[in-house]
Amino acid sequence: MKSRRWYGGAAALLGGFALVLAGCGSGPSQAGSSVAPGLNNKVIKMVGGVQLEPNDYFPIVSAAACSVENASITSQMYAPLIFINNQDKIDYAQSVASSITPTKNDTVYTINLHHNWRWSNGTSVTAQDVVYAWQIIDASAQPKAPWEYCGVGAGGIPQDWKSVVATGPYTVTVTLNKPLNPVWFEYNGLSNLVPLPKQTWDKYSNMNQELAYINKISNSPSNAAFKVVDGPYAFGSYVNNEYWTLVANPKYTLKKPTIKELLFEYETSNSNLFAGLRKGQFAYAGIPTSYVKDLKQLPSYYKDENAPYSFCFNYIQPNLYSKAPGGIGPILSELPVRQALQLGIDQASIIKLYQGLAYQTYDPVPKLPNNPFFDKGLKNPYPYNIKRGIKLLEGAGWHMKNGVMTKNGKQLAFQFIVASGSNTDTNIAELIQSDWAKEGIKATIKEEPFNQVIALTDTQYQVEWWGGGWCYGATDPTGDQLFAANSPANIGMYNSPTMNRLVKASVAPQSPASATKTLDAYQAYAAKNLPVLYIPTSTTVQVVQNGLHGVNKYTNAISGYVEYNYWKVGK
Repeated sequence: MKSRRWYGGAAALLGGFALVLAGCGSGPSQAGSSVAPGLNNKVIKMVGGVQLEPNDYFPIVSAAACSVENASITSQMYAPLIFINNQDKIDYAQSVASSITPTKNDTVYTINLHHNWRWSNGTSVTAQDVVYAWQIIDASAQPKAPWEYCGVGAGGIPQDWKSVVATGPYTVTVTLNKPLNPVWFEYNGLSNLVPLPKQTWDKYSNMNQELAYINKISNSPSNAAFKVVDGPYAFGSYVNNEYWTLVANPKYTLKKPTIKELLFEYETSNSNLFAGLRKGQFAYAGIPTSYVKDLKQLPSYYKDENAPYSFCFNYIQPNLYSKAPGGIGPILSELPVRQALQLGIDQASIIKLYQGLAYQTYDPVPKLPNNPFFDKGLKNPYPYNIKRGIKLLEGAGWHMKNGVMTKNGKQLAFQFIVASGSNTDTNIAELIQSDWAKEGIKATIKEEPFNQVIALTDTQYQVEWWGGGWCYGATDPTGDQLFAANSPANIGMYNSPTMNRLVKASVAPQSPASATKTLDAYQAYAAKNLPVLYIPTSTTVQVVQNGLHGVNKYTNAISGYVEYNYWKVGK
């Protein structure tokens, strides 16, 4: 049974967070004021994303925690082995690794670490900390592990990894079972290695006991195991469903945080969030597009016109599993059915519902932010066309009966589960439902809380949309995580021999020119064969309290990482 693998959607770059003024309750300043009342570098209180309360603070993500954007918190606590900048390049000055060298036909990777990188207790980050992280990943990627790794199958884990060993105090050697594209392996494979303080976490010689221990305390961030970190912030405190805090790590190796404490306050709805903005309580917010028209009500904020799109694409997920509820899997597995569904999606009208802050999407590689992967020559194979959709269905043996397409006594009808809480998302779902009905496709909308939608397994839904799609972060968009038969995020159980071949080709060793061609071939096939149903990819609007600086400059659109340690308050 394929469990949920949700990684984002029309995501705010800050993981849906809004910052709240230290002096909650202070009124909004007059437009033009240099610094809003209550705003200072000591504490910036934050409102966590609606329905996105963290549920796992361990930086190696478990399958149970895949569906929540915990990385918005854990990435501040634990520094990455590889830091990907907003030009999609490895920045070794910001990485724990100082260099990576592939040798022996791209089967051996020598990773050198910075000698001066420190844990918050003053000890060095060493090769043993990297090896320990791999041991956790490897053990949790095995069948019947008591704590399952979220990224099984991504980056060749574990099947393509032969060994990870410390060959010096600050040198790690990774050996593969076969040659792989070195750029892909660094971005999609080695990026999974987040150094962990072995001194703190390594409790048992038996890995099953170790995994059980991690599982027990992973959502208990006040546990002593979480006190040793090497990121810019450490965990502070929390109260379930109310707030959680991060405090500056004074021994962080790079730029020490200017803002000493970040407080993320749990929010229950976007309307409550905007009400707080009206009162001047929040220092920053990534607000839904439905509130754009109301920005004039926020005189103490400036709108960040340059807020970029995240490296994501939006889609609706059809369940192609043979045992999907109501026998819908075999029906949705028919390509003409998926083609008709895609032709019934009016992307231009959906973009209007997003207040123009979205772009048409018809393949799984994001157009924005600008990146070297998107194929600009690829055209939309299924632009909105109701008549063409009907013709395709009829050509495949479907015929209209009482307003619903029917074949062999079965109706083209299904339950369309949509995450509740957003008027825009509801309006989009209703628009799509109406257009599908014109093709004789009956979709019954059922709204469920976001957390319930993303927790559904392949035996519990027919078609679903959680309001977003997939965010790649700092990985190559090669499809190995999404659409190969055993991909960890292939939640619709899509299986195509052609797709499997194209994904395999994209991760094989090759020249840069060849890599571009194989990725373009993958994009074209994914656009035409429709493993998912594409809808416009949207962004959020960033509004920033007067006097808070560095928000856009230090937000990485590619990885989604926010360098809060560079944010500051002042004139």
